[in-house]
Amino acid sequence: MQDKYYKKNVSKEWLITNGFRYSKKLSDEETNIYTYRFPVFKYERMTVLECELAVALEDDEIKINVYDYGTNDKYAPFYYCEYGNFEKMLIIIWKKIDTVLNKLQIERIK
Repeated sequence: MQDKYYKKNVSKEWLITNGFRYSKKLSDEETNIYTYRFPVFKYERMTVLECELAVALEDDEIKINVYDYGTNDKYAPFYYCEYGNFEKMLIIIWKKIDTVLNKLQIERIK
């Protein structure tokens, strides 16, 4: 994943209004990180993969990760897409991510 994602003038109020939650696990005494998780792939009407957008209040950059649903296990084909035959699935995942990025007016920088 070469692209970077930014949202200018991020505030705590904007994050909370748009469904982000404070992450105790990712934050420390110097950095306050908020996350937003949403489903990106379902199998037989059950969510199996979800995307997490993470942003630090002190930074405008948004980090994107894809996890097995309900866990912190990263979905490997999202990061190593040159291995295996996951192109169709990755297209579906990116379409859902792009929809949310557009809704939240998060900018992609290539």
